[in-house]
Formats: sequence, structure tokens, C-alpha cells
Amino acid sequence: MKDTNQMIGILNTLMVSNNYPVASPVAPDTMADLMRKPAQAEWGETKRGVYADIQRLVINRPDYADMLKIMDGFEYNGLTLYGMTQTDNGEPAWSNIYIRNIDTRDNDIYVDPNLTDKLVIGEDGMSVLVYSLKEDCFQIRDKVSTDYVIESYTTFSDLLTSLIDTVK
Repeated sequence: MKDTNQMIGILNTLMVSNNYPVASPVAPDTMADLMRKPAQAEWGETKRGVYADIQRLVINRPDYADMLKIMDGFEYNGLTLYGMTQTDNGEPAWSNIYIRNIDTRDNDIYVDPNLTDKLVIGEDGMSVLVYSLKEDCFQIRDKVSTDYVIESYTTFSDLLTSLIDTVK
């Protein structure tokens, strides 16, 4: 079994060889703040909940936090793992984990009850990638029928291994 650092190394090599941009890591002080500081009191309930869930993920799953210390998410060959600090013209990128989860839990069109208690960490054309806080595992779920769990992984490196195998 390969660890997260090895899997990110493999992914990085694939991305560079195929001319995909590689995101810089999340700054150490940003990671430290996320792990220590509570959500701001003036934020709404949904935003505070998303922040707390992301905080739980990076504290309780150092294997996931390791990826952020190497690269702040990625987009490669149709696969996206959301980043934390990437921006487009000063605004959070569409693939920002905060934005995606706030939108998943609170939007005017549809709130998917199968995802409101999970942290959405990425996607591809047919699947949504989540971290189940309750079950403490990473899951690949069907994007259309999100109650269907395609695969479940106890470690982030196992999830990465499976994802990288699909985009090689």
C-alpha cells in the first residue's frame, strides 16, 4: 500500500507530463489557523458548519491534510479534488472546498439530503467524492443517485490510488 505522499508524487508526475498545472501547497500558517481557530462568530450557521467539518477532516485525517501540504487540490483528466485557497481573479475558485460545500448544503435550487452530513471533497464526470464524518471514511458516490456508495475507503491514500488508476 502506498502512502498519500507517494500517490501525490505519482499524480504530480502525471500532471506535469500531460501539461496540467500543479497547485501550490496550502501555506503552513493557513493550515495551522484552520486546525486551531474556530469559525468566525459572524458567519451564518451553514458556513460555520462547513468550516467545522473541514477542520475535523484535516485534524482527524492527517492523510488528507498531507495532500494539502503538497498541493492545494487538483484538476486532472476530468477528476477534481477541491482546494482550499486557490482563487480566480481574487475570488475563490469554483473548485474551492468551502464554496462547494456551502452550495451543497444551502442553495435555492436543491439541497441533496444524501450529502448534507458529508463533506464533498471532489468530483469527476460520474461521481462525487465525499468524506463521511459519521462513518470516518472516504466514499465515491454516484453523482446522480447520491445515496448509492460506489466504493468506500478507510484511508485517503486508498481513495487516491483508486482515483489515479481511473485517470492514468
